[in-house]
Amino acid sequence: MREMSDIVTTERVTIPPTGACQGCAMVLIARHTLDTLGRNSVVTIPASCGAWSGAMLIDRGPTQFPSAAAAASGIAAGLRAAGHKNTNVVVIAGDGGTYDIGLQALSGAAERGERIIYVCQNNQAYMNTGIQRSGATPRWAWTTTTPVGSVQKGKLVWPKSVPEIMEAHHIPLVATASIHNIPDLKRKVKLAQRLTTEEGKGLSYIEVLNTCPTGWRYPPEKMITLARLAVETGFWPVYEIVEGKFKLNMKPRKLKPLKEFIKLQGRFRHLTDEQIAETEKWVHARWQRLLERDERGY
Repeated sequence: MREMSDIVTTERVTIPPTGACQGCAMVLIARHTLDTLGRNSVVTIPASCGAWSGAMLIDRGPTQFPSAAAAASGIAAGLRAAGHKNTNVVVIAGDGGTYDIGLQALSGAAERGERIIYVCQNNQAYMNTGIQRSGATPRWAWTTTTPVGSVQKGKLVWPKSVPEIMEAHHIPLVATASIHNIPDLKRKVKLAQRLTTEEGKGLSYIEVLNTCPTGWRYPPEKMITLARLAVETGFWPVYEIVEGKFKLNMKPRKLKPLKEFIKLQGRFRHLTDEQIAETEKWVHARWQRLLERDERGY
């Protein structure tokens, strides 16, 4: 067994232990993001699972739900005033603190061109506070605030797309990623570091699908399988928009049936064949639009 002194003398930023649930992708996302950026970094984390689920060897500032991007803006300004222009200022937030409660602060920081690397760990609900629905929750999904009963069966509306909202802010990088492809995630983090920290071109936004065994109702060992299936079925498209240029990073020759992804999750177990077909139609229509953008390059 390694001693703690052996661990903390490495170049890693995150260290064990963690209080995360087994089969949660959050720890992997944070670890590979921060270890890629290195110790010359400061991170803010709003109220979320990530606020208490791991130790870090860098300065970390917990914030209230709505204010992570605002706090990071102040940190970035203070660092610049002190002459520390090459320090990475990072936000790691969930979809609740990004899509809903923190969207105003995020939008403001993006519009101002703040030098912030913003990473959204999207597990598609407010998991830390009790699995309540968020603006990222898929249609038909069970949550504690979109129950399955005789009147209503899960969430009734489609989710919003914050990556598209962030693109409308004309920031240097908007990207999505999946935890089953770590090299792609790390490459995008390095790209964000160059565009935001080194070149000062403004806020970079990376959104990673954060598979959640507790809220999605899947066995912990299916974490990577589900992340991969989300991409292979088109449920979670992986792309990047670098200074206005669009590129799909993962393009399956043929999308797998959406049912392969849905059937592994208890949050969707009530879905009828008609509801699955309707969702698949929505997924395929979005996928076609992205293929057309990829061909155009913008």
